[in-house]
Amino acid sequence: MGKAQSLTTIDAGFIRRYHRHTRGLAASFLFILPLLIIYEMGLAILRPPAASWAGDAIRWLLHGAFGRWGGLSFNLAVIAGIVASLLAMRRGRGADLEFYPAMLAESLIYSLLMVLLMPRVIRYGLPLAHAATPAPDALNRLILSIGAGVYEEIVFRLGLMSAIYAILLRITRESWFSTVVAILFSSVLFAAAHYLNGTEMPLEQLAWSFAYRAVAGIIFAAIYIYRGLGVACYTHAFYDVLVAVVFA
Repeated sequence: MGKAQSLTTIDAGFIRRYHRHTRGLAASFLFILPLLIIYEMGLAILRPPAASWAGDAIRWLLHGAFGRWGGLSFNLAVIAGIVASLLAMRRGRGADLEFYPAMLAESLIYSLLMVLLMPRVIRYGLPLAHAATPAPDALNRLILSIGAGVYEEIVFRLGLMSAIYAILLRITRESWFSTVVAILFSSVLFAAAHYLNGTEMPLEQLAWSFAYRAVAGIIFAAIYIYRGLGVACYTHAFYDVLVAVVFA
């Protein structure tokens, strides 16, 4: 009995430390570093002929905010976040790499649940990872899906949703109201970004497609809030890879 209680205590302690550590922004930036490296190397080597819809949306948003220096500003901000994360980890107890496999498994479970359950909830919804002009082969789709998972979460969840929440909280002083509005508004913009290049879908199919992507945005937002940026990025990347490559 004593040994069983000891194991239970160890497991509970590990789970608490795991949730606390992986929700942190510093740990998240370190966790997503492999995705960033894979994506940037893939772009440099493969030079995919078609960008994802999100890439176009992000470039459009950054250009509107920062002009022609938008892309450079965004990449510098990501690099600064990674450097700050490394410094924070160095001052603290460091990165707990033992949590990395568990985080990957957790993210994969979320993505599989989305793939299996979302089409049953939203009829006629188009897969989130499909681009308006998809890359011609699986390897290119893989690279673009990984990049979408990282950069879309940084822009729409870490950046946009957090900014909306902070502004509304300052105005209303109501955390729950600010959270709900931030999730819904950022998810609608997330869905709308899919159609910046236009679409030729019938109106009914477009409505279901938009709803599908908005619901996906809400799910990613919930994961970001409760499980952190790292898990949200990996869930999004795994989901896009499953839809665009594995089950395509």
